[in-house]
Amino acid sequence: MNKERKIFIVVASGGQGTEKHYYDTIERKRTIGEASEFLEERDINILRNNYHGGPFAVWGSVPGSGNIRTWEVMEPGDYVIIYKSGEIIFAAEVAIKARNPRMAEYLWGRDSNNNTWEYMYFLVNTQKTNVSMSKLNPYLGYAEKYFPRGFMAIDQEKVNHLLNTYGDLLSALKRIEQGVELEKVPERVKIEIDQIQENVERATTEHDEMQWRLIRLGKKTNVDVWVPANDQGKSYKGNMFKGYVLDNFQEVLDVPTYVKNIDVVWKYGFSIKSAFEIEHSTSVYSGILRLSDLKALAPNSNYPMFIVADRNRRNKVFSELRRPTFDNPFLKLPEAISFLSYDKVRELDEQVKNADSNISLDFLVSQGEKLGSLVS
Repeated sequence: MNKERKIFIVVASGGQGTEKHYYDTIERKRTIGEASEFLEERDINILRNNYHGGPFAVWGSVPGSGNIRTWEVMEPGDYVIIYKSGEIIFAAEVAIKARNPRMAEYLWGRDSNNNTWEYMYFLVNTQKTNVSMSKLNPYLGYAEKYFPRGFMAIDQEKVNHLLNTYGDLLSALKRIEQGVELEKVPERVKIEIDQIQENVERATTEHDEMQWRLIRLGKKTNVDVWVPANDQGKSYKGNMFKGYVLDNFQEVLDVPTYVKNIDVVWKYGFSIKSAFEIEHSTSVYSGILRLSDLKALAPNSNYPMFIVADRNRRNKVFSELRRPTFDNPFLKLPEAISFLSYDKVRELDEQVKNADSNISLDFLVSQGEKLGSLVS
């Protein structure tokens, strides 16, 4: 059963003190080095292992019965949005929570009642936003003029409706910010697509090679990597996939189950960062169809998707993307899918596999080719 994700709203009011706190621990990310002086080893290990030791944002609440009740139901993978003066200005995913008066005092001092903001939560997959609450309210079933107060959890029935109907919150907020109405997941695709069996023939050598190189590139991009369960026991040139990929997908309500069938998926926390379909001996149409199914189940998602194939199949990929089935106002696959050639994947992997520095997802996206780049 998919995990329900909760959405918490924090109202950032309180004058210059709140502004300073926001800058100090939301705008300016904090590090494991700082946290290790205050947090238990278990929490440090989660930040170091599950989140690759990267920087994080952090916020907290002072003691009070309402705040404590709200904080106690918060779990990793839940969403937090920060509201100020009618606008949602920030959104993120909860990595861990910890009650820690010492760290809270170190970060923010004490309030006028000598309290610390000790009910803390540590945030990853952070996203600045500029979305009017009145624009989000209809999707949650609130009146247009509704506004939140304090630190609160949105009614779970409203959250489930939003995530089931429109997909993940971070993508939804980005689309609303761009002035785009959210797309609904159509009823016709609300099926267990992952149960459909396909008989495909794959050229083991090159397919496995591309999976392995995308696994290694994912590690250099500081994300977690998933491959389908049936592929986890594979290896390439003595490199066993199982030691480098997730063995548990951490299913959540707003991430389509079907994504588990895609050849390679990059994740960070509970969020999808990229998806890759490798096409060798299967038809290009089949690979695009898999990504099409994924896009239909998550129509508001904005993570990049790639078809990975030999360069001589590039024009075929673009030709298939022009089909009305894929190039339609709902899916917009030519905008969502890029082409990565085998030689480009090899080149990138060889460049960085032994390097000390990491690469960014944006860099990888820049290496893909879009339909508009086709030269006739």
